[in-house]
Amino acid sequence: MLVRLLVMKHGMRLGDYLDLEWFLEKDRILAPGEILDRDRKIGLAAKAEAVPLKLHAAYWLEHRRRADAGGLPSRSLRSVLVVLRLVFGFGGLLAGISLVRALLLYSGVQPVNVSVFLLLAVFPQAGLSLLAAGLLALRRLRRNEFHIPLHFVFDFIWRRPGKLSPQAGFIRALFLQRGWPARMLGWESLRIMHLGGVCVAFGSASGLALSVAVTDLAFGWQSTLQVGAQGMHSLVSTLSAPWSWLPATWGLVPTLVQIEGSRIILKDGIEALASADLIAWWPFLCMCLMVYALLPRFLLLVSAHWMLRRAEQRFVHPDLGRILDRMQAPLLGSARAGETPSAPLPLGVKPAAGAEQSGLQPQGNVGCVLVLPPELVGRIGDDLLFDLTRRVCGYPAGRIISATLDPDDVRQVLEDCAGLDWAGGFERFVVLVEAWQPPIRENLQALTLLGQADGRRLILVFCGRPSGGNWLTAPDDAEREVWTDAIARLAPLRVDIFGATT
Repeated sequence: MLVRLLVMKHGMRLGDYLDLEWFLEKDRILAPGEILDRDRKIGLAAKAEAVPLKLHAAYWLEHRRRADAGGLPSRSLRSVLVVLRLVFGFGGLLAGISLVRALLLYSGVQPVNVSVFLLLAVFPQAGLSLLAAGLLALRRLRRNEFHIPLHFVFDFIWRRPGKLSPQAGFIRALFLQRGWPARMLGWESLRIMHLGGVCVAFGSASGLALSVAVTDLAFGWQSTLQVGAQGMHSLVSTLSAPWSWLPATWGLVPTLVQIEGSRIILKDGIEALASADLIAWWPFLCMCLMVYALLPRFLLLVSAHWMLRRAEQRFVHPDLGRILDRMQAPLLGSARAGETPSAPLPLGVKPAAGAEQSGLQPQGNVGCVLVLPPELVGRIGDDLLFDLTRRVCGYPAGRIISATLDPDDVRQVLEDCAGLDWAGGFERFVVLVEAWQPPIRENLQALTLLGQADGRRLILVFCGRPSGGNWLTAPDDAEREVWTDAIARLAPLRVDIFGATT
């Protein structure tokens, strides 16, 4: 595991993000308390092994991988990518060799036409490389985000996560979550295509060099147009400009005399042409393949690789903060029977007993903020509220704020909490929701506003109808399902959901 952690220290790869989505999708069917308990144990194990804090996310992912007996998206992706690289690599190599060999057919009567060779073997590869570079530059200038023409179809699937198996996490991560995983897959695909282009160019150059080494070839040029040797020499000089600084004794550029001596006139045949002029073209053609086919493709391959690594390093999964927060939670609530209670981490937070519910401000860091419906103010004791927040997020309530689930009230809550010193650097908002009241549009807008920021954790606690003076009753299944389905439509917003008596 240490080696994997050191590798992931420099950034998570596409396969890591897909595995992360896979596990998060599996967590949807688990109870939030079970998830909190599991991640806390993983956090304690990481602390026991002296894993640095910046590697805790990688440790969590490796721990989940070891515990998972089934197939993972990263393994499937790795197998698919290996097959594609082999297919594009060997396929491109064979295609390049076959292309050049077809153009180098020489029976001793008709020399290889240099013009046809340039037109079919060099110019298309150079043109495709130029087109790819132009599209890349255009994208950089316009800075377009990734768009999916059939996004509404995937969005329809996205909004019904409860109807899908954990395999849906792969599709959801790939196509919908802010475009980043899809962008990574796009760069990976582009890298594979450029690998195929590099192999085509290398196969063309090596095929030409091998053919020259083992066969007797003659090269010439011809044209129906009134193009003299001087015009052909101008074209050759233009194409050879990148390597014109090399010594002329190397013979990488045919001279004007050699160009005149290799012109093919059908009615005269090739008997009168000098052999030295007919073989002067192959170094020039090799250099054309190297400079205009192989080199651009190699640079594009390196660019695609760099852009892929850059996208992987820049992207921070929005759920990593929630995972790290659960791993560092100081208290999980009451211990199970026969278990020793988890030891809280030192936080320096002690809620003041008897403080006012409208603005409880402890000394030191704030563990979480509890948003309480106005009609419940004064009806639930502080000790019950503190126990509730400890159970759902591991921290006592640093502040208890009375507010409705209305966008204006939520904006005021965020404004009041701006600048707070949060424990662990994560913002945590616990919202007590009266689930017996069906959700309305304003409620969902308020929740989106409250939970959409990175580095913020949103936890909902559903309570049912009050009974016998007890305001923290459990909601029935129908009430909970209505709210759960409504919140699922807020994806990609992630929300932890608890019951009041869970």
